[in-house]
Amino acid sequence: MGIFLIFGMPVVTFIFQNYLSEMLKKKELYGSSFLHHFDRKASIKDVIESLGVPHPLIGKLTVNGAEVGFDYILRDKDIVEATPLTPPVNPLIADILRPDPLDRIAFVVDVNVGKLAMHLRTLGFDTVYENATRDGKLAGIAYAQKRILLTRDVSLLKRKIVMHGYLLRTQDPTRQLIEVVRLYDLSSKIKPLSRCIPCNGLLVPISKETILERLEPLTRKYYESFHICEKCKKIYWPGSHQEKIVTFIQEVLTAVRQNETQDT
Repeated sequence: MGIFLIFGMPVVTFIFQNYLSEMLKKKELYGSSFLHHFDRKASIKDVIESLGVPHPLIGKLTVNGAEVGFDYILRDKDIVEATPLTPPVNPLIADILRPDPLDRIAFVVDVNVGKLAMHLRTLGFDTVYENATRDGKLAGIAYAQKRILLTRDVSLLKRKIVMHGYLLRTQDPTRQLIEVVRLYDLSSKIKPLSRCIPCNGLLVPISKETILERLEPLTRKYYESFHICEKCKKIYWPGSHQEKIVTFIQEVLTAVRQNETQDT
């Protein structure tokens, strides 16, 4: 524990569990447990973020052994322990840190993890993604539409209005998908081939006769079952690409199960 005593100033002991300690601005100085002085009235959320840890990554906060919310005002000699989000996280259930739960599983994805958006749509999850969207707008979408914000940008997660979010720690899109599916326990909620991958619209069945003029000759000849995107009107039908999608999903689920086994 790093100890820095300043006579007459209130002091708090902070304990950051697991990967939260890696987020600290001065982790090489602090370590996972340290004393922190403060000279003004401040909420636990504000102080934690000033140390470098975004509030959406925290799954549980205790002060002197009792759970508290982000609005708790720190007092002299408090002992604060912060635990990260730990699978399974259910954002549809209210808790002391997030009293306003989501009404469905839905995401908004930052430009730096755009490929993840395509993967999530492939699995059937409502995912907003625009590569030109600014950080402030992304945070606003997460708040207004009650979505989980996924990003690799620490500063974006520190925006006050973001309550449900996650910082992806790998750059590989498939590993990112495995992270998200595991964290939010999404394995049983996957609905493949139910959402348009380019635009996020829902796919609905459509009769072949109504779209004949849009089909290539071989597609007309060999396929009878079709779906259309309600939003962009893109047409989908069974084919080798669907087999690849099913295989991809199976590989993701296998990786999720393997990670869960390693943690037990």
